[in-house]
Amino acid sequence: MLDKTFPERVAQRAEALFREDRLNCAETVFKALLEESGYDCPLEVLRLASAFGKGMGKAGCSCGSLVGGEMAIGFFFGREEETGFCPESCEEIARELHDRFVKENRVTCCRILHKGLAYGTPEQFDSCALRSVRAARMAAEVILAHMPETRQ
Repeated sequence: MLDKTFPERVAQRAEALFREDRLNCAETVFKALLEESGYDCPLEVLRLASAFGKGMGKAGCSCGSLVGGEMAIGFFFGREEETGFCPESCEEIARELHDRFVKENRVTCCRILHKGLAYGTPEQFDSCALRSVRAARMAAEVILAHMPETRQ
């Protein structure tokens, strides 16, 4: 359900998915956004986000929490036909999330976001959990603002 409680519900769900279910950052954000909007996120769909954790398989590149949010934007606003260009509106909404993420975090690169924190440490885990929660909330706010049935 997409209402004013959506961002907070997504944030709470994301924290539980990351901390309790041990999903990676991309899986966490993607699944929280889908499920809290009323869609199922079966394993076959969740697997699409699996490779993006830890900056794309421990490469330290794009933050998986941002990628998970972008995947959800594609789910909600992406193509409706099998051919042709991606809808421009989807690209604009994706850019909005990217820019908000950069405004809050300065960068999108996982290894810079976690500079000095080794993977697998409690500090790194907590940092990723917090960033995933914030990214999930941010993506929910962006999605909510652009869904036709929720516009004021």
